Amino acid sequence: MGAGLPGHGEYDVVLLRHGETVGYDADHGLTPLGEEQARARGVALAAELKPGTTVVMPHARSARGTATAVTLRAALVEALGGEHVDGTEIGPLHPEPWFDNLRFNLHGEAVDTSVAVTTRLGLPDGEQLPDWAAEYDRFDTDYRAFAGGPIEWWLRNPTLYFEPPQVAAHRFWRGIAALGANRPENLVAVVCTHSAPMRAFVATAIGSDPGEPENLGEIRVRVRPDDSVTLTYRDHVVHMHVPPQLPPWIDRAWFESFGR
Repeated sequence: MGAGLPGHGEYDVVLLRHGETVGYDADHGLTPLGEEQARARGVALAAELKPGTTVVMPHARSARGTATAVTLRAALVEALGGEHVDGTEIGPLHPEPWFDNLRFNLHGEAVDTSVAVTTRLGLPDGEQLPDWAAEYDRFDTDYRAFAGGPIEWWLRNPTLYFEPPQVAAHRFWRGIAALGANRPENLVAVVCTHSAPMRAFVATAIGSDPGEPENLGEIRVRVRPDDSVTLTYRDHVVHMHVPPQLPPWIDRAWFESFGR
């Protein structure tokens, strides 16, 4: 994809932000426009695939991540004329926690931020907020001073209850590495995910936050047999390697069991 099919032992990963969602006050699905965005991206991706490509489709477990993946895959299969055409295989969808949305520490449990917001909205008015709710309110309200919205606030400010940006980036790398563990030749992974971990992933690679990806906006990652990587986002192209190990300040036991 992009510069052509991957060579022997190489594989490509396309990270896609979900389509336009109904809202962020709960775990909502897509609007009609979001569905159309996913269909259009599926058709566009189908035009890039060459015979002999194996496509795998992990996705975030949120409603909008899942809905985007379902619609995109259906459009991809329809545009190609089937799941198995000219040696090209479109694999089934499968939820993958490595590519989940930004997580929040709610009562000691790592949950999707949508769980945090619904729990916050259920708190009675007029009472002193617990610390986790006050921090969520800063994310949800005080970010208005930042042109980049709540994700820019999260990327710039240390927090006690939100998953740190570098942890989100490391889990994306772990998910990408896992995709290539038993890689067939000409493997392409199409991953429907979320803007917060996408921005953290890119920011740690290029050294700055390039801003919010549009709905169905993409990051492309080509991984080679020596774990060298070319990462492309908008006009940024970075050459690096898959991080070989976790830093010691990340809890390995929690990280390895992430979402499992």
